[in-house]
Amino acid sequence: MGLPDGVAIKLDAYTLFCRQLLIHLQALNDATRTDLRLTTDDCLSRFDQSLHQFFNEAAPHDLEQAVNELGAVLRGRVALFRAQNSQAAAVFDRVIEAVTAAVPTWHYQEDLEALHQQGRQLARHFYADTPWSVTQARLDREARLLFRDDGEPIVPQEENFGYHPTPVAFRAHYQDEETGQELKDVILVRFGFGYDFAPYLAYPYLFMHEYVAHIFALDHGNERFNDGWLLYAANFFLSHRGWNLYLQPPLTRCQIRAFDERLHGKLNPNPRRAYRFACDFDSWLNDPERFHAMTCELAAFEPRAGESGFWPNQFINRLEQEFDTNRPLLRRKIEAAPDLRTLCATLPPV
Repeated sequence: MGLPDGVAIKLDAYTLFCRQLLIHLQALNDATRTDLRLTTDDCLSRFDQSLHQFFNEAAPHDLEQAVNELGAVLRGRVALFRAQNSQAAAVFDRVIEAVTAAVPTWHYQEDLEALHQQGRQLARHFYADTPWSVTQARLDREARLLFRDDGEPIVPQEENFGYHPTPVAFRAHYQDEETGQELKDVILVRFGFGYDFAPYLAYPYLFMHEYVAHIFALDHGNERFNDGWLLYAANFFLSHRGWNLYLQPPLTRCQIRAFDERLHGKLNPNPRRAYRFACDFDSWLNDPERFHAMTCELAAFEPRAGESGFWPNQFINRLEQEFDTNRPLLRRKIEAAPDLRTLCATLPPV
């Protein structure tokens, strides 16, 4: 079951306008750099408002009509600031022109697949130096994308980013209702009419996270680790290393900073708390190599006899408790422990 036609047409229009805006974003930054009466964020807010009006009020029959209708809404909002900043308005004129020219060859599937591949390559870079063979053996895995709307059943643990439905979600096994087949290694790419420009900017990070936390890592359902600690670790890696990875096409500054600037503030309480602890612990540890080594060890965790699959969560809970109560002692324990199991055994139970 693919997307209903009405949803697919709007997803086509959404990705096409967002792609062209991304291409022209540097020009928009340049146009607003010296006149702070109208900032880039002000302009993007007008764009988001145009998207929401289009999503909620328009009913286009094809992409050409969708582009004309969304373009008309956007032109109306741009007209309100044209006299204030004609250069910024001209950037949106060029965006609309480029969108119109691209209609005959545009397919949202190809655009999102390109963003997916950027995210996968980021995740491979993240684990490139892992010493754990179980992780190394998983770095060639590649999920297929399936496109769904907000009719999919809600999985509360996945609703982390303040958007419904959550933009992407990995499924190790997925029952295809059209064919009756069970598919393996699927990323559901979901689309809802509450979306704005932010998820599009964040797609490389979002796809990266699915690989870092659920595809390349061993995922035993440890929410604090997979959807908290690794949210932070992936974002730290992207924001510090994403500039020099030479992806093709290269990520823009706005894409690299998308999680920090657009999504972090929307995190739900549980992932926010786990993210916050990982950030605080990493800052205090002040040893990026050790923190990354701990992350790789947790990502490669396989339960031994008598161990629960939820051991990574249990370890993080103990680590946080000791962090809050006796950080000098915790540092000595970390420095003395050859591995995380040994360290965990020295931490008081929660």
